[in-house]
Amino acid sequence: MTTTTQSSGSADTPNTKHGDPAVKWAILLNDELFPMPRRKLLARDILDQCGVAQDFSLQRDHGGTHDVVFADDKEVDLAQGNVFRTTPRCEATGQQQPDEPAKLAFVLDDHWELTLSPRQTGHTLKHLFGLPNEAEVMRDFESPTDKLIRNEDTVLFADGPVFTLRSVTLTITVNNKEVQFSRRSVTALQIKEAAIAQHVNIQIGFVLFRIKPDGNISPAIPDDQVVKLKQGDAFRCVAADDTSWR
Repeated sequence: MTTTTQSSGSADTPNTKHGDPAVKWAILLNDELFPMPRRKLLARDILDQCGVAQDFSLQRDHGGTHDVVFADDKEVDLAQGNVFRTTPRCEATGQQQPDEPAKLAFVLDDHWELTLSPRQTGHTLKHLFGLPNEAEVMRDFESPTDKLIRNEDTVLFADGPVFTLRSVTLTITVNNKEVQFSRRSVTALQIKEAAIAQHVNIQIGFVLFRIKPDGNISPAIPDDQVVKLKQGDAFRCVAADDTSWR
């Protein structure tokens, strides 16, 4: 991985202009998403908000051999990286000079995608989440008024990493037939129901599989499992005893 210099804005840059609603912030801690009340917090306050015991310290994930470990009373600026893990306090060695840029988690409707680039456009942000260009993505504020992100808009991580989806039409395929959805998170059963409603020749008792980008087939997806859809996802749905297509 090539190390690049991150430019996430000054640590003293405020969340918003005077009078504007505050943007929402969130962190990824041990692969679990937690909302945060503001951009800058003490390390211990972050851990407390995540319900972490006192015998653990906060460590920012840089994806390299050196990750930053924060003392409890150290102020943490989430704009400089919002992906963390916990480390036992007895093993913590304090702050180190990282050899990779910090990982950044952009968040959309409680789903996240990781990147090293703090500068996106509306277009690249949508593609990061596997959304079509026609999707309506909004920057999520602590108020009823959210901001529409156009494809040509510059999107800076330091301006807030949390977004919401106002409108989307996702097109996937089931048995090579197009099926459309208006939301990203559905169960396997709902995929089958939508496929049947949109004239795909399957039955509700069939078994659903995801076709991976490399052409391999995933394990069978239980009916109650939630699937995060992306534009162009492909699935196979066959009778449980049908092995002819494998």
